[in-house]
Amino acid sequence: MTALRKHLSSLTDPDADAAAQTRDTLLSEVDIPTGWDVGETDVEIAQDGTQDWFLVAFEHQSDPDTRASVFLLEGSHMLQLYIESADTDEWTDPTQTPEEITAILRHHA
Repeated sequence: MTALRKHLSSLTDPDADAAAQTRDTLLSEVDIPTGWDVGETDVEIAQDGTQDWFLVAFEHQSDPDTRASVFLLEGSHMLQLYIESADTDEWTDPTQTPEEITAILRHHA
C-alpha cells in the first residue's frame, strides 16, 4: 500500500490541515511527467457547493491553457482530476494511486 493510499484511507471529515497533508503526500509520491509543473498549491474548499477540497494544479509547460486540478472528494477517500485544455474539459475516474495520476498527466501531455 502506498503512503498516499494509506493516508486517504485514514481520513475522516477532512479539514484544511488534512487536505494540505493529503496534497503533500501526493506530491511526495507522484512522478510528475516531463512537460508538467506544479502550479497552484493552496488548498481550498471547492467552489461548486460540494465539500470537495482542491489540493493542487499541474500546468503544462508548453501549453499554459492545459491544466490538471486534483481534488479530494468529499467522504470518498479518493482523488479526482479535472483536466482543462483548449480541446477538452473532463473529469477522470476517482483514484487513490499516484501512478494513475502520473499516467493521466502523461496521457494529456
